[in-house]
Amino acid sequence: MLKYTVRVHKFTAQAAHLTSEAASPNDPQEVTVDDAQNPTRVIVYTATGDIAALRIAQRHLTHLHARLAYANPGTVDRTAADIVYAEARARAETLTPDQREDESMSAIHSEDDDLRMHALFDVMRERREIDI
Repeated sequence: MLKYTVRVHKFTAQAAHLTSEAASPNDPQEVTVDDAQNPTRVIVYTATGDIAALRIAQRHLTHLHARLAYANPGTVDRTAADIVYAEARARAETLTPDQREDESMSAIHSEDDDLRMHALFDVMRERREIDI
């Protein structure tokens, strides 16, 4: 497993500034950013190489941007992904806890599905229905 550090500019992973090192067994091995409001660095753990690390980092940044656009309208320019997230979030908030649990078992087939699932899990976490 390698620990990749990816530089970020305006919520975009910068391939030219990718570094890697062996991951410590004590590392949490989850994607982290230095600042959720204005990230400049993303840490990614993967054994599948540079391109996978960049893809994971960008997916995480897209989710952060969508969450920021939803929670603080006007702080960032809205993107198509932000709209997908906001619509999924509004829908998830109208569901019952049992319906949200059922939805959480759905497969992810596209980037939009990934955003929808993040929106669902964000609502479930806020309502303490899950603890991940």
